[in-house]
Amino acid sequence: SGFRSSTSSPPQNPSVSPKDPPRTPPLAPVLRLLRNQLQEKDALIRHLESDWERSRAQREREERLLVTAWYNM
Repeated sequence: SGFRSSTSSPPQNPSVSPKDPPRTPPLAPVLRLLRNQLQEKDALIRHLESDWERSRAQREREERLLVTAWYNM
């Protein structure tokens, strides 16, 4: 006399019918929204990087001018 393992399937949730689709919003609009946000952030990053590069180049020119002016005094 031993225990036999049950071969029946686990109990199902009676409130969820297998024919009913899940109550989640469609994925495509959410992905489109996230993709648009990512593109906007990428554009902002590129803009900020180019601003930083222009500022760095301007600072280097100003430093060279200061050094030149100092030596010419």
